[in-house]
Amino acid sequence: MNRSDETESPQTPEQSTAAPPDLDSHAVVEAHLDLLDDVPHIDETPEELHTTVCELLDLVTNAHAMAILYFLFCERRPVRFNELEDATGATPKVLSERLTELTDAELVSRHSYDEIPPHVEYEPTQKAKELDPAFQFLYAWAARYDLD
Repeated sequence: MNRSDETESPQTPEQSTAAPPDLDSHAVVEAHLDLLDDVPHIDETPEELHTTVCELLDLVTNAHAMAILYFLFCERRPVRFNELEDATGATPKVLSERLTELTDAELVSRHSYDEIPPHVEYEPTQKAKELDPAFQFLYAWAARYDLD
C-alpha cells in the first residue's frame, strides 16, 4: 500500500502525524544547503571527517538511538524517561545506556529535579537540533516510499 492510499481513510491520532505523501525530499535538501557551506564534497573529504562521520553513524545506529532522537525532535519539549520508554519500546537498561551515550556525545541534555519520586527530563541539545535537516530528509523519504 502506498502512502497516498493511507491518507484517504480517516486517521487515528497516531496516524495524523504522518508526513504528507507529496513532501519533497529534494526541497528539504535545498532548504538546508547553507549547512554545506565550507564543507568539502564527500569525495574530497579529509580522513578526519570520515572518521567523525563513522563515529556519528556508530552512535546513532545503536539500538533505539535514532528512535530516541526522533521522538525528542517530534515532541519539541523536555521528555521523561518513561515517555521515551513507551515511545521507543526500549527496555529500561537499553534506554538508559543510549541516553548516557547520547548525553556523553552532547546530543541530549539531562535535567534532574530534586523531587520524590525522582524526576528527570531529556531534550535534544543545540548540537542535536542541527541534525534536524537529516531527520526532515528521512521523514520526506519515508513519506514517499513505503518499506513494507
